[in-house]
Amino acid sequence: MPIKKESHLYTFGFALVICVACSFFLAAVSEGLKSRKELNMVQDVKKNILKAVALKNPLPSRSGPREVLHVFQEKIEEAVIDAQGRFIAGKKPDAIQEGEEAYPLYIYREQGAVVAYAFPVDGKGLWSTIYGYLAIEADGQTVRGVTFYKHGETPGLGAEIEKDWFQDNFKGKKIWDAAARDRVPLTVVKGRVKDNIPAGRQSFYVDGISGATMTCQGVSEILDRWLKVYEPFLKTIRKF
Repeated sequence: MPIKKESHLYTFGFALVICVACSFFLAAVSEGLKSRKELNMVQDVKKNILKAVALKNPLPSRSGPREVLHVFQEKIEEAVIDAQGRFIAGKKPDAIQEGEEAYPLYIYREQGAVVAYAFPVDGKGLWSTIYGYLAIEADGQTVRGVTFYKHGETPGLGAEIEKDWFQDNFKGKKIWDAAARDRVPLTVVKGRVKDNIPAGRQSFYVDGISGATMTCQGVSEILDRWLKVYEPFLKTIRKF
């Protein structure tokens, strides 16, 4: 017996068919876009590495995947070091296994000369895990640049870590006290450096973000943690 269109059974059946059809459609679209999403993620990582090393000829803000990939391949050498700071021959960052004591290193060169070394940094902020890259000059002592590109911090407060005005504060800061011949934590202060830190120590500190003390503390801890990890390598490139 045919089901009447006015019945509850017809309504339920029709809704079920639409839901199933939509589910299959969305699943197909998601699967179809998966490779594009992965490509965009890879491009985003490469773009942030290029930003951290502060290219002498910066990428245009709207650079496409091909341009990003071309510049990355031309300017950046991908390497891996061990816990003692030694290069692991023939190993690339994407070959590092979970739990392995091996760390990615990105070497920026101009006309064959090393300009900077970059490496990933991550850790807990106030509400989220913060991901970024830190670049150190070839002297092993000076910050060339930093980028924080993925996080879930509070918009308008902690989320300011992704803004250029905050990241630019790190450029030229020191991670090594040449006089004392010792590593110094790179610290984000509460307020402005010039108002809180003696003149002779200001090169080791960065201006904070108003109302985002916990996020800034997280950034300081993240940078200190990863600078300790990469210190064995940085020692090998410092010149006294």
